[in-house]
Amino acid sequence: MKHPRSIAAASAGMLAAGTLATVALTPGTADAAPAPAVHVRVIHHHVHMTDVVRPGVRRFVIRSPRAASFQIIRKTRGYTERQLVHDVNTGMNGGNTRAIKRFERHVTLLGGIASSHNHPGTMWLNLPRGRYIAVDTNTHRTRLSQLFEFRVRGARVPGAMPAGRRITAIKETTWSARPKAIPTRGVLRFVNRSQDNHFIALAKLAPGKTVADFKAWIDATMQGQQVPPPIDMSAPEVDTGAVSPGHRFAFHYRLPKGHYILTCWWPDADMGGMPHAFMGMYRQLDVR
Repeated sequence: MKHPRSIAAASAGMLAAGTLATVALTPGTADAAPAPAVHVRVIHHHVHMTDVVRPGVRRFVIRSPRAASFQIIRKTRGYTERQLVHDVNTGMNGGNTRAIKRFERHVTLLGGIASSHNHPGTMWLNLPRGRYIAVDTNTHRTRLSQLFEFRVRGARVPGAMPAGRRITAIKETTWSARPKAIPTRGVLRFVNRSQDNHFIALAKLAPGKTVADFKAWIDATMQGQQVPPPIDMSAPEVDTGAVSPGHRFAFHYRLPKGHYILTCWWPDADMGGMPHAFMGMYRQLDVR
């Protein structure tokens, strides 16, 4: 299950095969809720954390010596971890739409955040009691041993989600029109009110480039042309984990000022695995 390594990955012809992982520069921040943090280490695509978490709003702090994309999921009863791994590798990573659809039917995606060396990711998630799986999605092939199962049980911890601007996915492949701009650092809340799975990929437009240039790049790429995207590849990005319809989470971010393109690269199985960005799920978002 790959996230966009960068927007340039799509221009390399990786449209139907799903998405590749990026690095989000998301330093940790103080928790607005009194609950202690759940500390996570991701080493060689293996998640290391406590296997029991108390229910309620929890702050996860993810550290990794190299690029990682932490994701929390919950699978349906009867859908085995072996089936999950197969569907990830042949569907999300391989472009098999039947595998993507089976994965989507049996898995609820609850969010996640990227991390890298010296740049931990911080996210808040309201977890009810149950069994969950944590995994690093920044890999070309997921192995059964890389799925980390943990349980949420015990007394609920007090606390609430932190305040922050809200980015909302609506309809099927549309971002809400607001906010038009966000501060350079803080908390963003991601709400999925659409009919499909989505995640946030926020990349800075190169100097002098606009949303029209991004659209032209999308059109050219869909016609098979190999052209560089109008993105400042040296600037930090935001890359979140995926969220299923009706779910939400929050995360900390820090970005330099500028014009950004807000996209989602989830592969749409009904459209042959086409990423949502190629179906028009992008808009400008300014950081100032």
